[in-house]
Amino acid sequence: MSSKNAESLEEKNMIRDQMLATIYGQCVGDAIGLLTEFLTKEEAKEYYGKKPKMLLYSQKVPDFHRGRWKDGDWTDDTDQMILILHSILFNKGQVIANDFAQRIHRWMREGFPDLGDLGGMGLGATTAKVLSHPQFKSKPHDCAYEVWDKSQRNVAPNGAVMRTSLLGLHQWHDLEAVVKNTLEICKCTHHDPRCQASSIAVSVAVALMLQHTSMEKTSGNKSPRPVDVTAVITQAYELACQVLTTEEEKKDLWWYMNCTKLKQLDLCESAKIGYTYKCMGAGFWALKQKNFQKAMMKIVMAAGDADTNGAVAGALLACKLGLSAIPQPWKDDLVNKDWLMGYVNRFLTLQEEMSLPIDQRSTSEDLGIAKLLAEDKERNEKREAEHKRQYEERLKAQKEDCSFLPVLGSSHELPQD
Repeated sequence: MSSKNAESLEEKNMIRDQMLATIYGQCVGDAIGLLTEFLTKEEAKEYYGKKPKMLLYSQKVPDFHRGRWKDGDWTDDTDQMILILHSILFNKGQVIANDFAQRIHRWMREGFPDLGDLGGMGLGATTAKVLSHPQFKSKPHDCAYEVWDKSQRNVAPNGAVMRTSLLGLHQWHDLEAVVKNTLEICKCTHHDPRCQASSIAVSVAVALMLQHTSMEKTSGNKSPRPVDVTAVITQAYELACQVLTTEEEKKDLWWYMNCTKLKQLDLCESAKIGYTYKCMGAGFWALKQKNFQKAMMKIVMAAGDADTNGAVAGALLACKLGLSAIPQPWKDDLVNKDWLMGYVNRFLTLQEEMSLPIDQRSTSEDLGIAKLLAEDKERNEKREAEHKRQYEERLKAQKEDCSFLPVLGSSHELPQD
């Protein structure tokens, strides 16, 4: 193998590791964040200790909310990222709003059936309203705008930014495409410009870090330079603020992206824990850190919407530090990681094929929405048939039990209780 080919293979492997790190970082941050989601900081300390150095999925409080997920399972934040992944795979690299809309609508009703789901759990209020619109599957952007407009244009939750890291991996060479793809997916459920800006900021930051790795590898430098976090934030900000219209909005975005103290973000602030800039701010605070475990523990113990904050923070910091920076137990104990990796490997292959004409790229016909809906129908019909059979058997058993009772004449009336 020539030295040029060897360098190309090494660059490919480094980019692959960085992509895997980003996806694992999202999943791990989401799953470990579930331990304190919707708790206060005081409750988190009461359950897990004042300053725990490490937490495991199995340590989560066994209350009703957390009990809906298995230990080591991610929540809706990562589920929705996977829906984007499925849509990209089926459409051979194209990002199509209507296709994603149909998938998230199906997920709301069915979850991921092959994982044993009976429906999507954890759906946010804004997303639920948009998905419930009768025209959502055909006009998602219009429906999201209508819901936002009816809210007096003042609702900016984190339901879009939580799933966007994957869009920084897709077509990472091309920032214009990254921004376009991000907006296409964000506006399916969240129209507010702050939701758009925060999603762009995260996805562009991911893409810039992959570009940095590629440039450093091809520069010929013996010692690759570390990521210039300040430069990443500045460039991500410049692209993100293009969707904002006022100087106040831009100033607010800059503050959250450059916040250096996690305490200032007040992630557990009552009634504002789901604000998109808080989540994004947690992610960019994490990007400035050097130790994945320590950073994630601080975010988890800050409580609030911890799984969503953890998902974004985990994706950004892992993208910077690499797959090896994530604690092994957090990776190993993700319950559905093998299922996910089957799709991730397809995604990595697709990224290498994006320079080819679309008809020459790998197909994922098994992910066609029409096929999935047909499978849902067949599965639900079988479930209904089984329920009917069980009901008829119980009814028959009850009749057989009643056949042993004596027949009462007119002189043996039942008591009138």
